[in-house]
Amino acid sequence: MAFHEGELLVQDRAGARGEARRVGQMLRVEIRPDVRPWLAERRFVVLAAETVGGRVWVSILAGPPGVVRSSDDGTQLDLTALPDQADPIAPAISPGSSIGVLAIDFAARRRYRVNGAVRSAGAGISVEVREAFGNCPKYIHAYVSLPDGPVSHESPRTSERLDDRQKQWIEQVGTLFLGTTHPDAGADVSHRGGAAGFVRVTGPRELVWGDYSGNRLFQSLGNTAVHPPAGLLFVEPETGSTLQLTGALDIDWSPEAAASIPGAERVLRFSITEIVERRTAIPLRWARGESSPFNPPAR
Repeated sequence: MAFHEGELLVQDRAGARGEARRVGQMLRVEIRPDVRPWLAERRFVVLAAETVGGRVWVSILAGPPGVVRSSDDGTQLDLTALPDQADPIAPAISPGSSIGVLAIDFAARRRYRVNGAVRSAGAGISVEVREAFGNCPKYIHAYVSLPDGPVSHESPRTSERLDDRQKQWIEQVGTLFLGTTHPDAGADVSHRGGAAGFVRVTGPRELVWGDYSGNRLFQSLGNTAVHPPAGLLFVEPETGSTLQLTGALDIDWSPEAAASIPGAERVLRFSITEIVERRTAIPLRWARGESSPFNPPAR
């Protein structure tokens, strides 16, 4: 599979073109046979898509095992549920639209990404697979599943600035999900993790975190290099509440910025356009298990 111009630009700047070419051999246009039964056991997936208005949103779709499944030949991914109409990602899900899907098993520290195009969106979502690949277990926080909890159907809270409680929420997280898009390659969603506090709130409308060593493909940063709109999702594990942010992502390549965050190779700055908070949005609950042994210190 060919890399697009943004990925090549970031790979070159990071001095990782050769390594990316080697690692990129794992990219497929179908879901691997060994992954298909694992997907069928998942109880949630994370989605990213861009609305007609150009805002990228990231959301979580939860249900019983089987909420996601692959076709026998791995060329189609079926989600058996739809985002709630109060979810800001809902308008972005329609036939022909681009979508990024991430399945992750926190306890096993395993994740798999599927990018493609929506074939249909009726009782669920059918996705034509265009890119599928696994990621290494780095920086995955091993949350422990708890019994399900109630789901609230109250209206989401929307704003353009983080309040004090939301700032505290973000500054305590060990996990976030990042959605980006490319005008031609489409949407992608990835996991980002670190020690609690690895995301810094530098203002009511700005977040900063370090970009650690990863698979060297730079899909997220490659998209950002040519198309800055991005989205973030934070999930509160004990309550199932979600915090969705849409805005723009910027890559700070300066050595001074990287030196300010332990373990960072670059620094990512996210400027907030809109915030949607949904209390107890999903039934799933987790306890905060062991942190990843790969995590650099947060400060």
